[in-house]
Amino acid sequence: MKGMEKVLCVLAVVGMSGGLLSACGTTGSSGSTTVTVWSWRSQDAPLWQKVQDALNKKGDNIKIQFRSIQATNYDSVLQTAMDGGQGPDIMYQRAGEGTEQYAAANMLKPLDKIVNFSNITNQSALEAAQYKGKTYGVPFAIQTMEVFYNTDIFKKYDLQPPKTWADFINICKVLKRHGVTPLEAMGIQGWMLALNFDEIGATFLGNKFTQQLVDKKVNYTNPAFVDALAHYQQLSAYFEPNFKAVGSAGNEQETNFALGKSAMVMDGIFDIPTIEQDNKNLHIGAFLIPPEKPSQQSRIDWYVDGNISMNNDIKNPQVEKAAEEVIKYVATTAFGQDFSDIAGEISPIKGVTISPKYPLSVQAYQWYQTRSISPVFGIRSPMDTPPPTPINSKKGNKSVNDTNGIFSAEQKVLLPLLTHQMTPKHAAQEIQKTVSWYFR
Repeated sequence: MKGMEKVLCVLAVVGMSGGLLSACGTTGSSGSTTVTVWSWRSQDAPLWQKVQDALNKKGDNIKIQFRSIQATNYDSVLQTAMDGGQGPDIMYQRAGEGTEQYAAANMLKPLDKIVNFSNITNQSALEAAQYKGKTYGVPFAIQTMEVFYNTDIFKKYDLQPPKTWADFINICKVLKRHGVTPLEAMGIQGWMLALNFDEIGATFLGNKFTQQLVDKKVNYTNPAFVDALAHYQQLSAYFEPNFKAVGSAGNEQETNFALGKSAMVMDGIFDIPTIEQDNKNLHIGAFLIPPEKPSQQSRIDWYVDGNISMNNDIKNPQVEKAAEEVIKYVATTAFGQDFSDIAGEISPIKGVTISPKYPLSVQAYQWYQTRSISPVFGIRSPMDTPPPTPINSKKGNKSVNDTNGIFSAEQKVLLPLLTHQMTPKHAAQEIQKTVSWYFR
Protein backbone atom coordinates (compact mmCIF):
# COMPACT_ATOMS: atom_id res chain seq x y z
CA MET A 1 0.00 0.00 0.00
CA LYS A 2 1.44 3.39 -0.93
CA GLY A 3 2.16 5.98 1.78
CA MET A 4 -0.80 8.28 1.07
CA GLU A 5 -3.18 5.32 0.88
CA LYS A 6 -1.94 4.20 4.31
CA VAL A 7 -2.62 7.62 5.82
CA LEU A 8 -6.11 7.84 4.37
CA CYS A 9 -7.07 4.35 5.47
CA VAL A 10 -5.84 5.00 9.01
CA LEU A 11 -8.06 8.09 9.08
CA ALA A 12 -11.02 5.97 8.01
CA VAL A 13 -10.36 3.38 10.70
CA VAL A 14 -10.25 5.89 13.56
CA GLY A 15 -13.57 7.25 12.31
CA MET A 16 -13.07 10.99 11.84
CA SER A 17 -16.44 12.76 11.72
CA GLY A 18 -15.75 15.13 8.87
CA GLY A 19 -13.51 15.97 5.94
CA LEU A 20 -12.84 14.14 2.71
CA LEU A 21 -11.68 10.60 3.37
CA SER A 22 -10.50 8.28 0.65
CA ALA A 23 -12.30 5.14 -0.37
CA CYS A 24 -9.42 2.93 0.71
CA GLY A 25 -10.06 -0.13 -1.41
CA THR A 26 -6.56 -1.40 -2.22
CA THR A 27 -4.55 -4.49 -3.06
CA GLY A 28 -2.30 -5.52 -0.18
CA SER A 29 1.14 -7.12 -0.31
CA SER A 30 -0.37 -10.45 0.77
CA GLY A 31 -2.59 -10.46 -2.31
CA SER A 32 -5.74 -9.56 -0.39
CA THR A 33 -7.99 -6.80 -1.68
CA THR A 34 -9.39 -4.31 0.83
CA VAL A 35 -12.98 -3.12 0.39
CA THR A 36 -14.20 -0.23 2.50
CA VAL A 37 -17.71 -0.21 3.98
CA TRP A 38 -19.29 2.83 5.64
CA SER A 39 -22.38 2.71 7.85
CA TRP A 40 -24.30 4.62 10.51
CA ARG A 41 -24.73 1.34 12.43
CA SER A 42 -21.79 0.64 14.75
CA GLN A 43 -23.54 -2.54 15.93
CA ASP A 44 -22.96 -4.12 12.51
CA ALA A 45 -19.18 -4.44 12.91
CA PRO A 46 -19.40 -8.17 13.82
CA LEU A 47 -21.60 -8.73 10.78
CA TRP A 48 -18.92 -7.54 8.38
CA GLN A 49 -16.32 -9.75 10.02
CA LYS A 50 -18.66 -12.66 9.25
CA VAL A 51 -18.96 -11.46 5.63
CA GLN A 52 -15.18 -11.34 5.30
CA ASP A 53 -14.83 -14.82 6.81
CA ALA A 54 -17.50 -16.25 4.49
CA LEU A 55 -15.92 -14.75 1.38
CA ASN A 56 -12.45 -15.92 2.39
CA LYS A 57 -13.80 -19.42 3.01
CA LYS A 58 -15.10 -19.64 -0.55
CA GLY A 59 -11.77 -18.47 -1.94
CA ASP A 60 -12.11 -14.69 -2.27
CA ASN A 61 -9.05 -13.06 -0.67
CA ILE A 62 -10.93 -9.97 0.49
CA LYS A 63 -10.41 -7.82 3.56
CA ILE A 64 -13.35 -5.65 4.66
CA GLN A 65 -12.56 -2.38 6.38
CA PHE A 66 -15.73 -1.32 8.21
CA ARG A 67 -16.22 2.24 9.40
CA SER A 68 -19.18 3.42 11.46
CA ILE A 69 -20.09 7.10 11.62
CA GLN A 70 -22.43 8.66 14.17
CA ALA A 71 -25.94 8.33 12.76
CA THR A 72 -26.75 12.03 13.04
CA ASN A 73 -23.57 12.94 11.11
CA TYR A 74 -23.54 10.10 8.62
CA ASP A 75 -25.52 11.73 5.80
CA SER A 76 -23.42 14.89 5.71
CA VAL A 77 -20.08 13.05 6.05
CA LEU A 78 -20.99 10.64 3.25
CA GLN A 79 -22.26 13.42 0.97
CA THR A 80 -19.07 15.45 1.43
CA ALA A 81 -16.88 12.43 0.73
CA MET A 82 -18.87 11.34 -2.32
CA ASP A 83 -18.97 14.86 -3.77
CA GLY A 84 -15.18 14.97 -3.50
CA GLY A 85 -14.67 11.56 -5.07
CA GLN A 86 -13.40 10.20 -1.74
CA GLY A 87 -16.30 7.95 -0.75
CA PRO A 88 -16.22 4.30 0.34
CA ASP A 89 -16.46 1.32 -1.99
CA ILE A 90 -19.67 0.12 -0.34
CA MET A 91 -22.01 2.24 1.75
CA TYR A 92 -25.24 2.09 3.68
CA GLN A 93 -27.85 4.29 2.06
CA ARG A 94 -31.15 5.52 3.50
CA ALA A 95 -33.91 3.74 1.62
CA GLY A 96 -36.14 5.60 -0.79
CA GLU A 97 -35.21 9.26 -1.11
CA GLY A 98 -31.68 8.77 0.19
CA THR A 99 -30.83 6.12 -2.40
CA GLU A 100 -32.56 8.02 -5.20
CA GLN A 101 -30.49 11.14 -4.53
CA TYR A 102 -27.23 9.33 -5.13
CA ALA A 103 -28.58 7.27 -8.02
CA ALA A 104 -29.79 10.42 -9.78
CA ALA A 105 -26.31 11.90 -9.39
CA ASN A 106 -24.76 8.77 -10.96
CA MET A 107 -22.81 8.06 -7.78
CA LEU A 108 -24.15 4.52 -7.29
CA LYS A 109 -23.52 1.48 -9.47
CA PRO A 110 -26.65 -0.20 -10.92
CA LEU A 111 -26.74 -3.72 -9.50
CA ASP A 112 -29.31 -5.55 -11.64
CA LYS A 113 -26.62 -7.32 -13.72
CA ILE A 114 -24.47 -8.07 -10.67
CA VAL A 115 -26.82 -9.11 -7.85
CA ASN A 116 -29.46 -11.83 -7.73
CA PHE A 117 -32.45 -10.05 -6.15
CA SER A 118 -34.78 -13.06 -6.21
CA ASN A 119 -34.33 -13.52 -2.45
CA ILE A 120 -35.78 -10.06 -1.70
CA THR A 121 -39.41 -10.98 -1.24
CA ASN A 122 -40.63 -7.64 0.13
CA GLN A 123 -41.58 -5.61 -2.94
CA SER A 124 -41.69 -2.32 -1.02
CA ALA A 125 -38.15 -2.91 0.20
CA LEU A 126 -36.94 -3.52 -3.35
CA GLU A 127 -38.75 -0.47 -4.72
CA ALA A 128 -37.08 1.68 -2.06
CA ALA A 129 -33.73 0.75 -3.65
CA GLN A 130 -34.74 1.58 -7.23
CA TYR A 131 -34.58 4.64 -9.45
CA LYS A 132 -35.87 4.86 -13.03
CA GLY A 133 -36.17 1.10 -13.40
CA LYS A 134 -32.73 0.19 -12.03
CA THR A 135 -31.79 -1.19 -8.62
CA TYR A 136 -29.06 0.62 -6.70
CA GLY A 137 -28.89 -1.19 -3.39
CA VAL A 138 -29.65 -4.36 -1.45
CA PRO A 139 -32.29 -3.78 1.28
CA PHE A 140 -31.00 -4.93 4.65
CA ALA A 141 -33.65 -4.29 7.32
CA ILE A 142 -37.34 -3.79 8.04
CA GLN A 143 -37.88 -1.71 11.17
CA THR A 144 -41.04 -1.75 13.29
CA MET A 145 -42.34 0.77 15.82
CA GLU A 146 -44.04 -0.22 19.08
CA VAL A 147 -44.76 1.00 22.60
CA PHE A 148 -42.34 -0.64 25.03
CA TYR A 149 -43.24 -0.73 28.70
CA ASN A 150 -41.56 -1.57 31.98
CA THR A 151 -43.42 -4.67 33.14
CA ASP A 152 -42.32 -4.19 36.76
CA ILE A 153 -43.82 -0.69 36.89
CA PHE A 154 -47.03 -1.94 35.27
CA LYS A 155 -47.22 -4.76 37.82
CA LYS A 156 -46.63 -2.36 40.73
CA TYR A 157 -49.67 -0.29 39.76
CA ASP A 158 -51.78 -3.23 38.57
CA LEU A 159 -51.77 -2.11 34.93
CA GLN A 160 -52.31 -4.18 31.78
CA PRO A 161 -51.47 -3.38 28.13
CA PRO A 162 -54.32 -1.23 26.77
CA LYS A 163 -56.99 -2.52 24.41
CA THR A 164 -58.39 0.92 23.53
CA TRP A 165 -57.13 4.49 23.35
CA ALA A 166 -59.15 5.30 26.47
CA ASP A 167 -57.31 2.49 28.29
CA PHE A 168 -53.99 3.97 27.13
CA ILE A 169 -54.86 7.44 28.43
CA ASN A 170 -56.06 5.96 31.71
CA ILE A 171 -52.73 4.15 32.16
CA CYS A 172 -50.95 7.47 31.60
CA LYS A 173 -53.18 9.18 34.17
CA VAL A 174 -52.59 6.50 36.81
CA LEU A 175 -48.82 6.66 36.34
CA LYS A 176 -48.72 10.44 36.42
CA ARG A 177 -50.85 10.47 39.58
CA HIS A 178 -48.25 8.27 41.27
CA GLY A 179 -45.38 10.53 40.23
CA VAL A 180 -44.15 8.26 37.41
CA THR A 181 -43.40 9.75 33.99
CA PRO A 182 -45.73 7.79 31.71
CA LEU A 183 -43.95 8.33 28.37
CA GLU A 184 -40.47 9.29 27.26
CA ALA A 185 -40.06 11.69 24.35
CA MET A 186 -37.20 13.63 22.76
CA GLY A 187 -38.44 17.00 21.52
CA ILE A 188 -35.09 17.88 19.96
CA GLN A 189 -35.12 14.78 17.79
CA GLY A 190 -37.80 15.54 15.20
CA TRP A 191 -37.16 12.30 13.34
CA MET A 192 -38.17 10.29 16.41
CA LEU A 193 -41.28 12.41 16.97
CA ALA A 194 -42.25 11.68 13.37
CA LEU A 195 -41.74 7.94 13.83
CA ASN A 196 -43.82 8.08 17.00
CA PHE A 197 -46.64 9.85 15.21
CA ASP A 198 -46.56 7.25 12.44
CA GLU A 199 -47.19 4.61 15.13
CA ILE A 200 -50.44 6.37 15.98
CA GLY A 201 -51.30 6.94 12.34
CA ALA A 202 -50.88 3.26 11.52
CA THR A 203 -53.68 2.32 13.90
CA PHE A 204 -55.95 5.33 13.43
CA LEU A 205 -55.70 5.57 9.62
CA GLY A 206 -55.69 1.91 8.62
CA ASN A 207 -54.97 0.26 5.29
CA LYS A 208 -57.99 1.58 3.40
CA PHE A 209 -57.17 5.21 4.13
CA THR A 210 -53.44 4.89 3.48
CA GLN A 211 -54.19 3.27 0.12
CA GLN A 212 -56.40 6.24 -0.70
CA LEU A 213 -53.50 8.54 0.21
CA VAL A 214 -51.13 6.71 -2.10
CA ASP A 215 -53.78 6.77 -4.83
CA LYS A 216 -54.25 10.56 -4.31
CA LYS A 217 -57.97 10.14 -3.58
CA VAL A 218 -57.49 11.90 -0.24
CA ASN A 219 -54.71 14.10 1.12
CA TYR A 220 -53.19 14.99 4.47
CA THR A 221 -55.82 17.61 5.32
CA ASN A 222 -58.45 14.86 5.50
CA PRO A 223 -60.29 14.75 8.88
CA ALA A 224 -58.95 11.23 9.54
CA PHE A 225 -55.35 12.47 9.41
CA VAL A 226 -56.20 15.54 11.49
CA ASP A 227 -57.77 13.21 14.06
CA ALA A 228 -54.58 11.12 14.22
CA LEU A 229 -52.58 14.31 14.88
CA ALA A 230 -55.03 15.26 17.62
CA HIS A 231 -54.55 11.90 19.33
CA TYR A 232 -50.79 12.36 19.28
CA GLN A 233 -51.17 15.83 20.76
CA GLN A 234 -53.10 14.31 23.69
CA LEU A 235 -50.05 12.32 24.73
CA SER A 236 -47.88 15.40 25.32
CA ALA A 237 -49.61 15.86 28.71
CA TYR A 238 -47.89 12.64 29.80
CA PHE A 239 -44.36 13.36 28.61
CA GLU A 240 -41.77 14.64 31.09
CA PRO A 241 -42.30 18.40 31.64
CA ASN A 242 -39.11 19.41 29.81
CA PHE A 243 -39.46 16.96 26.91
CA LYS A 244 -38.98 19.68 24.28
CA ALA A 245 -35.39 20.12 25.51
CA VAL A 246 -34.60 16.39 25.62
CA GLY A 247 -32.58 14.68 22.91
CA SER A 248 -29.28 16.54 22.53
CA ALA A 249 -27.38 13.24 22.68
CA GLY A 250 -29.95 11.44 20.57
CA ASN A 251 -30.52 8.51 22.92
CA GLU A 252 -31.90 10.01 26.13
CA GLN A 253 -35.29 8.36 25.77
CA GLU A 254 -33.71 4.92 25.61
CA THR A 255 -31.45 5.66 28.59
CA ASN A 256 -34.20 7.13 30.75
CA PHE A 257 -36.55 4.25 30.00
CA ALA A 258 -33.79 1.73 30.73
CA LEU A 259 -33.09 3.34 34.10
CA GLY A 260 -36.74 3.23 35.12
CA LYS A 261 -37.30 6.99 34.90
CA SER A 262 -40.39 6.40 32.77
CA ALA A 263 -42.84 3.57 32.36
CA MET A 264 -43.16 3.56 28.57
CA VAL A 265 -41.37 4.66 25.43
CA MET A 266 -42.56 4.77 21.82
CA ASP A 267 -39.58 3.44 19.92
CA GLY A 268 -38.25 1.14 17.23
CA ILE A 269 -37.23 -2.47 17.71
CA PHE A 270 -33.76 -1.33 16.62
CA ASP A 271 -33.25 0.46 19.97
CA ILE A 272 -33.94 -2.55 22.20
CA PRO A 273 -30.26 -3.68 22.28
CA THR A 274 -29.25 -0.19 23.46
CA ILE A 275 -31.95 -0.20 26.15
CA GLU A 276 -30.99 -3.65 27.38
CA GLN A 277 -27.31 -2.74 27.40
CA ASP A 278 -28.08 0.19 29.73
CA ASN A 279 -29.98 -2.10 32.13
CA LYS A 280 -29.62 -5.85 31.76
CA ASN A 281 -32.17 -6.43 34.55
CA LEU A 282 -34.96 -4.46 32.87
CA HIS A 283 -38.11 -6.42 32.05
CA ILE A 284 -39.70 -5.10 28.84
CA GLY A 285 -43.09 -5.75 27.31
CA ALA A 286 -44.52 -4.34 24.09
CA PHE A 287 -47.90 -3.37 22.66
CA LEU A 288 -49.19 -1.54 19.62
CA ILE A 289 -51.00 1.80 19.72
CA PRO A 290 -54.57 0.75 20.60
CA PRO A 291 -57.61 1.78 18.52
CA GLU A 292 -60.52 3.98 19.56
CA LYS A 293 -62.91 1.02 19.84
CA PRO A 294 -62.35 -2.62 20.87
CA SER A 295 -63.84 -3.76 17.56
CA GLN A 296 -61.09 -2.00 15.63
CA GLN A 297 -57.62 -3.45 15.06
CA SER A 298 -54.31 -1.97 16.09
CA ARG A 299 -51.64 -1.94 13.39
CA ILE A 300 -47.88 -1.92 13.46
CA ASP A 301 -45.98 0.82 11.70
CA TRP A 302 -42.92 -0.31 9.77
CA TYR A 303 -40.47 1.02 7.22
CA VAL A 304 -37.55 -0.08 5.08
CA ASP A 305 -34.46 1.08 6.94
CA GLY A 306 -31.84 1.25 4.24
CA ASN A 307 -29.92 -0.29 1.37
CA ILE A 308 -26.34 -1.40 0.96
CA SER A 309 -25.00 0.19 -2.21
CA MET A 310 -21.83 0.25 -4.29
CA ASN A 311 -19.80 3.27 -5.36
CA ASN A 312 -19.99 3.89 -9.11
CA ASP A 313 -16.53 5.48 -9.15
CA ILE A 314 -14.10 2.82 -7.90
CA LYS A 315 -10.95 3.46 -9.91
CA ASN A 316 -9.05 0.25 -9.10
CA PRO A 317 -10.51 -2.60 -11.23
CA GLN A 318 -9.45 -5.24 -8.72
CA VAL A 319 -11.15 -3.40 -5.87
CA GLU A 320 -14.25 -2.95 -8.01
CA LYS A 321 -14.37 -6.69 -8.67
CA ALA A 322 -13.95 -7.44 -4.96
CA ALA A 323 -16.70 -4.95 -4.06
CA GLU A 324 -18.99 -6.73 -6.51
CA GLU A 325 -18.35 -10.03 -4.72
CA VAL A 326 -19.20 -8.39 -1.41
CA ILE A 327 -22.44 -6.84 -2.71
CA LYS A 328 -23.47 -10.18 -4.24
CA TYR A 329 -23.09 -11.84 -0.86
CA VAL A 330 -25.18 -9.13 0.85
CA ALA A 331 -28.26 -10.39 -1.06
CA THR A 332 -27.93 -13.99 0.18
CA THR A 333 -29.95 -15.71 2.88
CA ALA A 334 -26.71 -16.36 4.78
CA PHE A 335 -26.08 -12.62 5.07
CA GLY A 336 -29.69 -11.92 6.07
CA GLN A 337 -29.59 -14.60 8.75
CA ASP A 338 -26.31 -13.30 10.17
CA PHE A 339 -27.80 -9.80 10.21
CA SER A 340 -30.89 -10.90 12.12
CA ASP A 341 -28.86 -13.10 14.49
CA ILE A 342 -26.56 -10.20 15.38
CA ALA A 343 -28.98 -7.26 15.31
CA GLY A 344 -32.23 -8.96 16.28
CA GLU A 345 -33.99 -7.14 13.44
CA ILE A 346 -36.18 -8.21 10.54
CA SER A 347 -34.41 -8.96 7.26
CA PRO A 348 -36.29 -8.56 3.96
CA ILE A 349 -34.45 -11.60 2.58
CA LYS A 350 -36.36 -14.83 2.05
CA GLY A 351 -35.77 -17.66 4.49
CA VAL A 352 -34.45 -15.58 7.38
CA THR A 353 -35.88 -16.31 10.84
CA ILE A 354 -35.69 -14.35 14.10
CA SER A 355 -33.79 -16.09 16.89
CA PRO A 356 -35.78 -16.93 20.06
CA LYS A 357 -33.11 -15.06 22.03
CA TYR A 358 -34.85 -11.88 20.80
CA PRO A 359 -38.42 -12.38 22.09
CA LEU A 360 -39.46 -8.77 21.42
CA SER A 361 -38.22 -9.10 17.84
CA VAL A 362 -40.11 -12.39 17.42
CA GLN A 363 -43.27 -10.60 18.58
CA ALA A 364 -42.57 -7.65 16.26
CA TYR A 365 -42.11 -10.02 13.33
CA GLN A 366 -45.44 -11.71 14.08
CA TRP A 367 -47.18 -8.34 14.17
CA TYR A 368 -45.41 -7.32 10.96
CA GLN A 369 -46.71 -10.45 9.24
CA THR A 370 -50.30 -10.10 10.48
CA ARG A 371 -50.98 -6.46 11.38
CA SER A 372 -48.66 -4.29 9.31
CA ILE A 373 -49.95 -1.01 7.90
CA SER A 374 -50.12 -1.42 4.12
CA PRO A 375 -49.25 0.71 2.29
CA VAL A 376 -47.09 2.90 4.52
CA PHE A 377 -48.05 6.57 4.61
CA GLY A 378 -45.06 8.28 6.24
CA ILE A 379 -41.37 7.55 6.06
CA ARG A 380 -40.37 5.49 2.97
CA SER A 381 -43.82 5.89 1.42
CA PRO A 382 -44.31 7.16 -2.16
CA MET A 383 -45.09 10.54 -0.55
CA ASP A 384 -41.61 10.49 1.00
CA THR A 385 -39.67 10.15 -2.24
CA PRO A 386 -39.92 13.35 -4.30
CA PRO A 387 -38.22 13.04 -7.69
CA PRO A 388 -34.58 14.13 -7.19
CA THR A 389 -33.11 16.74 -9.48
CA PRO A 390 -29.40 16.27 -10.28
CA ILE A 391 -27.36 19.48 -10.20
CA ASN A 392 -23.67 20.34 -10.57
CA SER A 393 -21.73 21.74 -7.65
CA LYS A 394 -19.10 24.48 -7.97
CA LYS A 395 -16.39 21.82 -8.06
CA GLY A 396 -18.08 20.14 -11.00
CA ASN A 397 -19.11 17.09 -9.02
CA LYS A 398 -22.66 15.85 -9.26
CA SER A 399 -24.96 16.38 -6.33
CA VAL A 400 -28.71 16.66 -5.98
CA ASN A 401 -31.38 19.13 -5.01
CA ASP A 402 -34.82 17.93 -4.04
CA THR A 403 -38.07 18.92 -2.35
CA ASN A 404 -39.22 17.58 1.00
CA GLY A 405 -41.12 14.36 1.54
CA ILE A 406 -43.71 13.51 4.18
CA PHE A 407 -41.16 12.49 6.84
CA SER A 408 -39.48 15.90 6.70
CA ALA A 409 -42.89 17.59 6.59
CA GLU A 410 -43.95 15.83 9.80
CA GLN A 411 -40.75 16.81 11.57
CA LYS A 412 -41.40 20.51 10.92
CA VAL A 413 -44.75 20.59 12.68
CA LEU A 414 -44.81 17.95 15.42
CA LEU A 415 -42.99 19.85 18.16
CA PRO A 416 -45.23 22.93 17.69
CA LEU A 417 -48.19 20.54 17.69
CA LEU A 418 -47.13 18.81 20.92
CA THR A 419 -46.42 22.13 22.67
CA HIS A 420 -49.87 23.41 21.57
CA GLN A 421 -48.40 26.19 19.45
CA MET A 422 -50.14 24.65 16.44
CA THR A 423 -53.53 22.99 16.10
CA PRO A 424 -53.90 19.56 14.49
CA LYS A 425 -55.75 21.16 11.58
CA HIS A 426 -53.01 23.73 11.03
CA ALA A 427 -50.33 21.04 11.27
CA ALA A 428 -52.13 18.96 8.64
CA GLN A 429 -52.34 21.98 6.34
CA GLU A 430 -48.62 22.64 6.68
CA ILE A 431 -47.80 19.00 5.96
CA GLN A 432 -50.01 19.03 2.88
CA LYS A 433 -48.35 22.22 1.66
CA THR A 434 -44.91 20.61 1.92
CA VAL A 435 -45.91 17.46 0.04
CA SER A 436 -48.20 19.15 -2.50
CA TRP A 437 -45.78 18.04 -5.22
CA TYR A 438 -47.12 14.47 -4.83
CA PHE A 439 -50.77 15.38 -5.36
CA ARG A 440 -50.34 17.49 -8.48
